[in-house]
Amino acid sequence: MEMQGVQEAEQFFERNRPRVTAVLPVLKAMATELLGHVGDEQLRALFHAAGVRLAEVYPVGKIERLGELEQAAREWLAINDWGWLKIEHHDDAVDFIHGDAPLEAWFGEAGLAWSSSLFEGLYATWIRQLGADDRLQLRQIRLTDRPARELRYRLTHESRFQ
Repeated sequence: MEMQGVQEAEQFFERNRPRVTAVLPVLKAMATELLGHVGDEQLRALFHAAGVRLAEVYPVGKIERLGELEQAAREWLAINDWGWLKIEHHDDAVDFIHGDAPLEAWFGEAGLAWSSSLFEGLYATWIRQLGADDRLQLRQIRLTDRPARELRYRLTHESRFQ
């Protein structure tokens, strides 16, 4: 009886262990198909909504300062191997710099144009969870070609984006 329990446990873990590398070709194939049927703006909206959903499933909790948000986000991103976050304060804005995102590996280089909105939705929702009002907006402002492949998002008053 005891041996059967061990075998069942091994089978359970084998069936449910993450297979990270096996999913990459599937994600790239899905990205190619999505691009063939849906435009970039719709894909941005879809990935933004997915980021919102992630933030709802993984809320930041009781945090009061952006430094605490940066630390909590860095820990969560590290656990998931999704890169890192740095928050920079400016006079009239706050920049969220996300580095080493796995988006290109997941969706190919062409997918960066729309998949980066995943983190836009995630960070914007976390900011809302902290109590930011609707006049503060977080939006992607540019993608750099630095070796770290940084994504940059800006949090500022909505009037700054118009």
